[in-house]
Amino acid sequence: MTPKTAQGLTKNLLASVASARSQYRLYLDQERNKRESDAQTQKRKAAEDELQELKQQRRVLDEVCAILENDANKLAEEAEGKAGSKMAQLITKSNTLRRRHKEKKEELVKMDKTIEEKAMELRHLP
Repeated sequence: MTPKTAQGLTKNLLASVASARSQYRLYLDQERNKRESDAQTQKRKAAEDELQELKQQRRVLDEVCAILENDANKLAEEAEGKAGSKMAQLITKSNTLRRRHKEKKEELVKMDKTIEEKAMELRHLP
């Protein structure tokens, strides 16, 4: 082998190795970016699922509030037609339902705030 051929082979070999290393670096960067992207996607999906769950809980809570209020009103109207201990008993039941309704409304307000916070977090996710 002549020195000229050996030198050319070495240059070709170095160029090939440099190219392979460059391609491997690109591959590693792509894999890292893919993992980061997948992690962000999973994080966003989890946040969206949590938000949907909170919205579902809010709907159920809203329905419970409406039922409690409706039942309390019915008992109060029924108490208007009664007298004595029966009236007092119906008013007591009505007031109990109204208290529970008030508690559920407070929970509803807290849940609305939580939903708004989660929605804000979701908007800021990349």
